[in-house]
Order: sequence, then C-alpha cells, then structure tokens
Amino acid sequence: MKNSVNKKFFMVAFIELLLILILYTVSNTNIFAQISATVVEINPDQSTLDPVDADGASGGRVNGLAVASNGRTFYAATEWGGIYMSTDEGLTWARLENHLPVVTWDVAVDPTNDNKVYATSFYDGRVNSLAGINVSFDGGKSWIHPATAIPPAGFTADERRNEPSAFGICIDPDNPQNVYIGTNSGLAISNDAGFTWHFVDPTPVDLADNVWDVIVHNNGIIDIVGDDGHMRSTDGGNTWITATGVGLPSGRGSITVSPDEPYVLFAVAGTTIYESDDGGATWPTVITNPRPQGRIPFIVTNQRSGNTFDLWFGDVQLHRATCTTPASPSPGGTPRCPTNSWIGPFTRAAGGHDDTGDLVFDPAATTDACPILLSSDGGVYYNTISGSPGCQNPVWEQPNITPHSLWLFGMGGADQTGSTNEDLYFGNQDNGTFASTNAGASNPTWFNRDCCDGFDIATDSNRVLYTVCCYGGGRSNRLFLRNPGMTGGGEINTYPPGNLRGFRPAPNIAPFGSDDYVVITTSGVFITDDITANPIVWTQLGAATTPASVRCVKVSRTGGTTSFYVQSGAGNGRSQDQLWRFDGTAPGGTWQQINPPNNIGGFGIYDVDPNNPNRIFASHLRTGADPQMILSNDGGLNWITLTALDNLMNGGGAFRYQNQRGPTNFTGFLGYPQPTLVAFDPYNQNILVAGGADSGIFVSIDRGTNWTLVTDPFNTPCVSGKHHIPRPWFAYFDHEPSWFLSEKVNIYIGSQGRGVWRISFKIYKKITHICMVCPKCCNAVKIDKDYIILECFNPGKCVILDPIPKNCLVKFDCPGCEKTKLCPPFYHFFFDELDINIWEVGLYTGNGDPVPFEIFETKKGAVLSFRPSKKLFIEGRIGDYQLAFSMKSHGKPGIFKVRTRLEVSDYPYASPEAQNKE
Repeated sequence: MKNSVNKKFFMVAFIELLLILILYTVSNTNIFAQISATVVEINPDQSTLDPVDADGASGGRVNGLAVASNGRTFYAATEWGGIYMSTDEGLTWARLENHLPVVTWDVAVDPTNDNKVYATSFYDGRVNSLAGINVSFDGGKSWIHPATAIPPAGFTADERRNEPSAFGICIDPDNPQNVYIGTNSGLAISNDAGFTWHFVDPTPVDLADNVWDVIVHNNGIIDIVGDDGHMRSTDGGNTWITATGVGLPSGRGSITVSPDEPYVLFAVAGTTIYESDDGGATWPTVITNPRPQGRIPFIVTNQRSGNTFDLWFGDVQLHRATCTTPASPSPGGTPRCPTNSWIGPFTRAAGGHDDTGDLVFDPAATTDACPILLSSDGGVYYNTISGSPGCQNPVWEQPNITPHSLWLFGMGGADQTGSTNEDLYFGNQDNGTFASTNAGASNPTWFNRDCCDGFDIATDSNRVLYTVCCYGGGRSNRLFLRNPGMTGGGEINTYPPGNLRGFRPAPNIAPFGSDDYVVITTSGVFITDDITANPIVWTQLGAATTPASVRCVKVSRTGGTTSFYVQSGAGNGRSQDQLWRFDGTAPGGTWQQINPPNNIGGFGIYDVDPNNPNRIFASHLRTGADPQMILSNDGGLNWITLTALDNLMNGGGAFRYQNQRGPTNFTGFLGYPQPTLVAFDPYNQNILVAGGADSGIFVSIDRGTNWTLVTDPFNTPCVSGKHHIPRPWFAYFDHEPSWFLSEKVNIYIGSQGRGVWRISFKIYKKITHICMVCPKCCNAVKIDKDYIILECFNPGKCVILDPIPKNCLVKFDCPGCEKTKLCPPFYHFFFDELDINIWEVGLYTGNGDPVPFEIFETKKGAVLSFRPSKKLFIEGRIGDYQLAFSMKSHGKPGIFKVRTRLEVSDYPYASPEAQNKE
C-alpha cells in the first residue's frame, strides 16, 4: 500500500512537471523575444522633383477618395498601404492604424454623419479575414468588420467567401441608411447604415462574382457594373434587368449617371467609354478615350449651371467634357456628351501626377462644385484654385505630407562614416527613385531623382548603379551610374545585349568588386570588370548553358572566387522557379542547377550569404502543400526546414501560408504564398531576416535557429506600440558602434505599399572578451544593503559586473518527493534612479555569453526582464548569470548608488504605463 501511494505521488509530481514543461514551451513562443527592436518609419513626405517634373511624387498609388460634409476632412484608400486621413483639406495625411486590411480600394463618408465611414479592401491573408467591408462609427478611429459582411455558404465559390474582397461603395443620397457595396461575391446591401448586411446576386443562375462599381440615384435606382456587365434594379435590389441589345462588356469598370436624367448612364469597361440614354437597355454611343491605358479608369459627373454638366474621365490623364441635357428630357435621343471633344489634360501638365485613381468635389456646392482632390499613382493632389469657373481647370499641388504608401521595386544602401551618414536608395512603382545620404537620422532628407518607375539598385560607398523605366532611347529600361546621393553621372555609355528587366522585386544588377558589376537582361547574364570604362566591355557568363528566362541575381565572394546565383522563371515570389549557380568569371563556365528538397516544387524567393556561397536561404514552394522556409549550408545538397520560422510565417495559424485569391499586382487576384523576404546580414553571419506578406518581419541572431517577430501584424501601434509592415521585399544592413557592451544593428526595410522603415536593435558583445581586451575596464559591483554602487571614472570604457545569486529552490509539496519545482519563469530586476540614457545594461551567463532580455524605462528608473534557460528551468534555480553596467561616453564620471530589487513572475514584465495604455 505504501509503495503504491509513493508511486501515486511520484506520478502526480511527474505529470505536474511535464505540464509545466509543456506550458513553458508553449508560452515561450513569441512571448519573450530574442531581441528588443524599435521600428521607425522613414518615408519621404514630399517629392523634390516638383515643380520641375510634376510626375515626381512620394505618395504611392491611391485609389478611392472621400470627403466629409465639412469639406475639410478627407479619406484616401491606398492601393497597398491602408486608409489615410487628412483633417486640414488635404495638406497633411496620416495613416488610420486601426484599419487593419492594407490593400484598400474605396472609401465613403455618410453625407449626414461625418463620423460614419465605409471602406473596402482586398483579401488580407487571414484565416478569419477582416477584409472586404469595414465600417467606422467614430471618424476612422476604430473599425468593425460586421459578421454579416460575409455571404452565406453556397452563395459564391468557397474561395471567394473565405478570401473576401470588396470594391466600389455608394450611399443612397435620399436615404443614407441604405448602403451598397460591390464585392467579389455580388452586391452587399445594408439598410441600417452598416450594422448588418445581406448579399444579392443579380444573376442567380450561377454563383455570385465581382461587382466592381455601384451607383444609387433617383428614388433608389441601382446600377452596377462587373463581371456580368451592366445590371439595373428599380426596387432596391430585389430584381434586376440588363441590356436588351448589345450590353456593356464584362469586367472591371466604373459607372456614373447624369445629374439630370436617371436613364443617362456613362460607364468605362476596359479602356472604352460608353454612353446609354435608355437606362442601360442599349449602349450605342462610344466616347473616344483621350489617352487609353486601362490602369484603373474612372468616370464621374458634375452638375454645372443651366442645362449642362461635366463628364470627368481619368485614365493615364484627367480630362473633362461639357455635356448638355435636352430642354425636354426624355429617354433616347441624341447623346448628351460629345464623342470626342475633351478639355485637358489636367494631370502632369496641370501639376498633378498621371495614372489617375479618383476625383472628389466640394460637398457644399450643389452646382458648379469645384474638383478639390485628385488621387493617382503619385498619391493625392489638391486643387490650388478655389472658385468656379476657374477651378474647373484645376492646377494641382502635392500635400505637405503625402500618404506614405510607396511601392518599392528595388532598394540598396552603402555605409558611410558616422551613424547618421548612411546612403540609402530605392526605386518605386511610378514614383521614381529616391536617395538619402543621412538615412540613419531621425528624419532622413530625401532627394527624388527620376520619374517614374525605378527598379534595381546596386551601390557602394563610391557610386550607385540603378535602372529606370521608359526613358525612350530605343530601350524599355535604362541604366544610370551616379555619385553618392544619386548626384552627377548619367546613363551608362554601353549596354549589354538584350533589354533590362523591371517591374519585379528581384534584383537584376549587383556589384562584386570595386568596379565589377553583373547585369541580367533578356539575353542572359553579363559582367563587366570596369563599369567606369568607355566603352564598357560586357562578357556573358556561360552562354551555352544559360537557363531560360533568367531573373534575380545574388552574388557571394569567398577566397577570391565569385559565385553568381540566379532564378529561372517568373521571379515574382509566387511561382516555383529554378535556382542556378555559376562559379567564377570565366565566360566558358557552366551554370549548375540547385535542386529543391527532394526535387519537389521550386523556389519562390532566395538569398545567398555574401561571404559564403554555400549558405542559401529560401522559400520552398510546392503544389498541393504549404510553403516551407529552408536553409542550406552546403550549396543546396542538403536542406534544413526552419519549422519555427514556418510557424511565424503563418502567424501560428492566423494567416494562410498559401492563399488562392490574394491580391497580386494591381487588380490581379492570383493568390500568393506568405514569404516575401529572406536576407543574410553581410557583416554578421549569425543574423538573418525574413518577412511575410501579411505576417510580419522576423529576425534571427543565431543563424536561423530561433526567430523573433519584430513587427505586429495582429494588433495596431495604438495597442502594442509596434508597427505592421506588410509585404516587405528588401533588407539593407548597417552596423554601427553603439556603446562599450554592444553594437547597434539597423535593418532598413523596403516594402510594397508602406515604403521604407528602419528596424534597430543591439547585439551584445561577449563580456569576457571586453574584460580580456581591457582588464582595467571591468570591476565588481559594490553592495550596500538594497543598493548597488556603480563606480565609473572613465565614461565609455567602464564595466561593473554584478553576479546574480543562485537562490531559487522550491520543493514539490509531496511526501518523500525530492524533485525540485519551477521557480516563476520571468525575472524582473528593478533599478531605481538608473538613467538608461546614460547607463547601458547587459545580461550575461557566468562565462560571459550575452543572454536575451528586455529593458524598460520607468518613472523611477529602469526594469530589466528575462527568463532563465530551459536547462536551469528544469533544475529549478535561477542559474549562473551576471549583470553588467557601463556608462555611456556622454555620462559624467562619479559614484552612483542605485536601489535594486528582484521580482519573479509567471508573466513578462509590463510597466504600469503599458498596462494603462492597454
């Protein structure tokens, strides 16, 4: 009996310890970070090209616009960067951080309630999606995604329902309680101002599909355009009719109505403008497109005095036409608008940016309303002419602070002397190239060099080589060589055969020596050993074995040998591309294929260690299976699956690792895998960075074994204090000496839609190395009861070590049980009156190895928080750790008395200030 009781207690104790270990393992995921990083946005506020070239811009693509009834508050739906708001008539724009979907399309404000705002977005990658329809009841401060804003099962294809998107918004002018939104699953209707929604399929013979635009007018008549062409309802959406003759073509479109006649409609389908004078029964009139491209055309009308109104059309440029309503209005008759008599253009020639998105008018005017804001690929522009009729020929100006929604195609940097003097360059979709020579500053100074599409960037401290689109000269893209800051220089004198590639976030140029560069063209891979020569001599690498459709080049150098890696395929991060390697610079060499794990699938994105050609970091894409993050240390012969990174990439199951209808370029819904970024730090082989389209940015400081999520894709900065950076594509690393214990690592991130960011954290040095190099610099702490005494007479070169006592042993409360139990896993050291702006604090093992921790500044001083290792966790003691204090170089020498105390907790430290914020 006694033995059985002892066994029972032993089993209970064992199970308890096992449960604790399980809870420790689970709670350790993403709770206590390896590093504590700060994330700072460093985007340009304006373009320096304006007014030299009005197409110079810094705002990024903006689609829909909205204006509140007060005429001062505006909203902008950026294509890849979320919703922005201006409260000063469009001069200053700020992002609405609480609107979580970032790929946005349209926005509208209730004309009777400025606090009620509607926004639409494309699929956000989440398993439980927040995309599609969002409603704010407090002027954009907070947003809801109503549960009924999802169509019922069987109403549409499963992937459309599970991965929703929504498009045009229209509020009934006669009854704002009625709101209509086009979605990828038919038309969504709310009759209670956005609280609840129901879905209508105008063509119920098949599953519901895209409704791109909707207008409501004249006693509730509804007109829509989309995949089923034009449809009309005169009874609130219950029944629908379409053309009796040749109907409007299907697909993405825009629709508007005459302000005088509800049966006179104008629509854009593709690049063609149509007029119907019988409510859409026929569309006989085609109005000439003044400059077709089909980027995302829109069409709107504006009531003028008398029997006229203006038809405004935006595609590449903005034009208007004066239209006439008959003296005795009735359906049919002659077209109201001229078929080819446009006034304009009113974009680049008028101070604005081409490739338009939307146009809004003064809400206070019922006739002759001034166009007051224009959106385009360059962001938003305001009309500098305020009175009619002059304002009808607008002159545009960029805001003081534009939306920060730049879409990068390339980024690079070069180290310069000093912590702020960092060269950073990037190229954008339609916003040109930008350069800064003080990218390490709090607010870098930016120089907007070229217009309009900037692509690849390859740079060192002496020069920058980069590509720009569409300059003419018989080439689709052109290559420029300039001095630091993108000053001086000009177009290169000799091109390699073929055309330069662009419009992909995959570098096609790279340096591999002081004057040596590699360039990918449509004809292959070419190198030069002197980019400054005249003429430049180009040599093709491995012409006989060059893979097809070569894209994306990465370079690694070791032992005097250069290795080139390229992708063969689409190079868009979504396709299963091949990976190839070429060693050396002899033209007769051979390209060797690198096989994916088990020879299955292909590579989405990849990077190669710049100092070790055998280290490859990539995403492995497979048909019918989720992607994998993989790492090779032997040139691809063997692959390690980075399971911990996989778990972060899908947000622990919050995001689909591979979706079916996620947004890709512009209005494509081709689906995408999460991984968008992998990169090796060229200065520290232990540091790697990775990024997911929706799931954030991750950093490893131990060669990929452990990873830290350094951004916040789940909440908002208002809650967590951390930003979300979607679709990170590029990383540039900068190491700066910090203080005696550590060095500062800056990772500059380039994204699709949120522009450029700087992530900063410290890497601590091994304390034994510091003390060996400078024995006089290291001293033991002196203790006086609850105080530690820090003596430092040589600021910048003093270290005070404080061993932490091994004082935590707790027994299981069971008869005859000698097992030790876990002490609370988190340890918080409080240092009253310690100024962390003057003192640097580090945490180390007994042998001097840095230990991950977080430090918080408080009103009284500082708190250092960490958790012991799993080994010491099982042993039930805090272990052999030591604190280190080092005065920074700007401190004043002296003796300092600091009150200390230790608290243990089951949870990470949260300051009272942080708790109050939450």
